[in-house]
Amino acid sequence: MGSAGNHNSVDLAWSQCSREEFLAFVSTGQTNCLNDLPDMDGSIPGWKPGLYYGADEQCKIAFGSVATACTFADSNVDICEVLSCHIQPGDKSSCTRLLVPLLDGTECGINKWCSKGQCSSLEELNPMAVVHGQWSVWSPFSSCSRSCGGGVMTRQRFCNNPRPAFGGQECRGASIQVEMCNTQACLMTQQDFMAEQCAATNLKPLYLTVEAPSFYTWTSAVGFAKGDMLCKHMCRAVESEFMVSREDSFIDGTRCEQDDSEHHGAFNLCVMGSCRAFGCDGQMDSKKIMDSCKVCGGDNTTCTRVSGSYTEGKAKVYVTFLTLPYNTTLAHVINRRPLFTHLAVKVKGEYVVAGKGKISLNVTYPSVLEDSQIKYKVFLTKDNLPSLEEVHVDGPTQEEIEIQLCCSAESRCSMLCVQGQWRWCSLRVMVVFFLAEIEGWLPTGFPQAWGMVVWGKAY
Repeated sequence: MGSAGNHNSVDLAWSQCSREEFLAFVSTGQTNCLNDLPDMDGSIPGWKPGLYYGADEQCKIAFGSVATACTFADSNVDICEVLSCHIQPGDKSSCTRLLVPLLDGTECGINKWCSKGQCSSLEELNPMAVVHGQWSVWSPFSSCSRSCGGGVMTRQRFCNNPRPAFGGQECRGASIQVEMCNTQACLMTQQDFMAEQCAATNLKPLYLTVEAPSFYTWTSAVGFAKGDMLCKHMCRAVESEFMVSREDSFIDGTRCEQDDSEHHGAFNLCVMGSCRAFGCDGQMDSKKIMDSCKVCGGDNTTCTRVSGSYTEGKAKVYVTFLTLPYNTTLAHVINRRPLFTHLAVKVKGEYVVAGKGKISLNVTYPSVLEDSQIKYKVFLTKDNLPSLEEVHVDGPTQEEIEIQLCCSAESRCSMLCVQGQWRWCSLRVMVVFFLAEIEGWLPTGFPQAWGMVVWGKAY
C-alpha cells in the first residue's frame, strides 16, 4: 500500500507488494492478535461504506474531530478523487487534501454518489439496489440550557444508518427531541433574560461602513420582531431604534413570540435559532394544553367558574371592584362603555394599566414573553373612539391584583337597566374567572355595596 495513500483506479485494492507482505506475516505464526472476537454481533450489510460515513465523518477520521468536508472543489479534480477537508474551525478559505478517494457511496451531488473515485449519477452507476435511509440511535440528552426559567434538553438522531441512496427514501419522523427543564421561575423576567443577552454584545462593534466601527446599547427587539427572526439573536439599538441580528441565535430556552396563530403552544421557546411551540407537558410540538384550571391536559373539574358584573362607579375616582383571589386563572374583564369609563389594573399596589385618569394604550404585563401575563386591549371604532376594553389575566395569580374602574363624570355612572331582563346596561363591567376548588371557600372580596353581582357555585 502506498505510504501517502496514493489513489489507484480500484479504491481500497491491495497492491501486489502489500499482498505478499501480509501473507508473509500470516505465515510466521505471530498472528494470535487477530484472533480476538469482534465487539459487534451480526453481519455487516452489503451497502457501500460511504452510506454510513459521509464526507464530514471521513474528514474527522483523517484529520481530527473539528475537520469538515471542503465546501469548494478544484474544477480539475473529481470531487471523489481525493479527500479534501477544512481542518481549522471557522476557516473555510483553504482545504487540506489526503490522496485517497472518498468511500464508495459518499454523496457528491444531487442524486450523485462516489464510485471508484468518480462522482457518478444513478444512470452512470451499475444497477444498484435502492437503499432507504434508516435512523441512527438517539444521542444522549444534552445538559439543560438554563438554570431556571425553563431551559431545554435536546437529543438528536441522524438519517445515516445508512443514508438514503440510489433513489431510496429519507427517514421518517423527527430528527430531534426537545424537552423543557429547570422550569422554576428566575428572579429576572423572560424579557430581561433576552435583553441581558443583547446587552452582552454592547462592546462588539457594528460595521455600518467598512472603515468605521460603531457601538450601540442593545436591548431586546420584542414588539419589533417575532418568530424565527426574533430567535436569531435579534436586538434593538436603544438610541437609534433599528434592529439587527447580533449573534447566530439566543440561548436555547429563551422565550419568543410566535408570528402566527397556528404555532402557539403553552410555551414558545427559541431552539437552535427557531421559535418552537411546546405543550404544557414540556415536550416540543406535543400540542398538549392547559385547561381553564391551569391543569395540563385537565378536564376543567378542579376549579370553579365565577362570573358577575359591576354596575356602579365614582366620578374621576378609581374604584377597586375586584381583587382577584390567590390562584385565580383565566380572568376576563370586559367594559363595553370605555367612551365614558375606563379600566385600570394594579399589581402589588402599583398601576400596570392606566391609573393616570385616562384610558390606557394596549399593554401586556410584564411582557409578551412571560408564562403568565396580564393583557389589556382597547378596541376602537372607525372614528378611532374606544368601543370596548378587555383585561385578560392568565394566572394562576400569585400576587395581589386589583381591577378598577374610573368614570369620567357622575352622570356616566348611573344605571339604566331594565329589572329582570338580560341586556347590557349603560354601565356594566362583565367579569369571568376560574378559581381552584378549596373546601369552605366563599366569594369574599366582592363589594356588593358597589353593585358587584356574582354567579358561580351555590354557596
